[in-house]
Amino acid sequence: MQNQKTIFITSFFGFISRNILATNTLKILRQQPNLKIVILAPENKQKKYQESFGGENVVVEGIKIEKLTKLEQFFSVLFHNLSDTKAWRIHRFIGVKRDKKYFSAPFYWILSKLGYLKIVRRLARWADYIFMPKDRYKHYFDKYRPDIVFATDVFQSNDIDVMREARSRGVLVLGMVRSWDNITTKGLNQIIPDQLIVNTEKIKEEAVRYNDIDPKNIHVVGIPHYDPYVTEPRVSRGQLFKELHLNPGKKTIFFAPPSDIYSDNNPITRKVIEALSLLDAQLLIRLYLVGSVDLGGTKPIPDKLAIDVPENAGDFLQADIAAGDAHLADLLYNSDVVIAFASTLAIDAAVFNKPIVFIGFDGDKRPYWQGLRRYYDYDHQSSMLKTGGVKLAKNMEELIAFTKQYLNNPQLDEAGRKKIIQERCWKLDGKSGARLAEVILQYLR
Repeated sequence: MQNQKTIFITSFFGFISRNILATNTLKILRQQPNLKIVILAPENKQKKYQESFGGENVVVEGIKIEKLTKLEQFFSVLFHNLSDTKAWRIHRFIGVKRDKKYFSAPFYWILSKLGYLKIVRRLARWADYIFMPKDRYKHYFDKYRPDIVFATDVFQSNDIDVMREARSRGVLVLGMVRSWDNITTKGLNQIIPDQLIVNTEKIKEEAVRYNDIDPKNIHVVGIPHYDPYVTEPRVSRGQLFKELHLNPGKKTIFFAPPSDIYSDNNPITRKVIEALSLLDAQLLIRLYLVGSVDLGGTKPIPDKLAIDVPENAGDFLQADIAAGDAHLADLLYNSDVVIAFASTLAIDAAVFNKPIVFIGFDGDKRPYWQGLRRYYDYDHQSSMLKTGGVKLAKNMEELIAFTKQYLNNPQLDEAGRKKIIQERCWKLDGKSGARLAEVILQYLR
């Protein structure tokens, strides 16, 4: 790159700071001569991101996040319902039951079936490009004149706006699927980027199947934020448990209860804590990043129970776990069994070969569409269970039995956990961030 090049990197979704900005990808890019990096982020994060990631050739622009207009809401509903994955069938069912809009059900069903037709998908994307605004970021495009846009979350509304404007200006778009569940849970993609970057071969297969992406235009790189999980030393059990007031000599159960954003007024957390407290093990409760958890008055008890409280956010756009990700890795690494609810924590735990039990039942009687069980019928969770690397407890008796089995034999289901790594991490070699940076530099050259 003899002449200066400029790249836009979006960071609107909260986890992007961890997934991309705090990884080797940005470190490698900022070392390139004659490269200017412009990070587009929510305005309330500009100062923090500038301090954390800014530098001589890195500038953070704070963007005011606007509410979706009625036209944007219309296209959002359209593209979501052109998808007919298991996750979206459940979404539609829940929406009808919750909102009692029974007359809309046939309309959404027809849309989902029309989504199988390529001509309908093309027409929807054409209409989106024609009628949706393409100048929302005009000030920044005019100011910096980027050579490439790297949209880190191709399903996020602000990323979509940036990609649409880049397309209208003839700027190359590199898009990335942010997470393992996005393709089957976020609906039909509104924009097809020039090149797509994905974490795993499985996501690549889904992008070809559901998103009309040419496989020749897809780059598999791995998961950059897992690089330090396998390259950096972890805090010792003795040191960590001293800080948590736990006993390093006792078996430890890591329990991540579901927050109220997934199941409102569900007493499952209190009942699980009561049941696990009877086992010959200590309990480490890790609260959720978004929403609240009813612990029923549970308090820390030295050598018996600890509560780890990450910084809580109002929604996933505001959540920022970059600074605390190493701590989460330390907690998982030093635990013996992980109990969670339909969470990416299963992959995190598998990285450290920790046995995983999912909670697949409620603390009271409630219909399917309001319960926790429905989440395991989503495509990505169903696929996870098929690996054999996770046990799904359908009642309290199973939860306790599975936990005891794993405490007594942590090697149980190890082959299934290796399959989780294969399908959901691709490679754990500490080089994913470098691979992502190389893809970006390839197109900058």
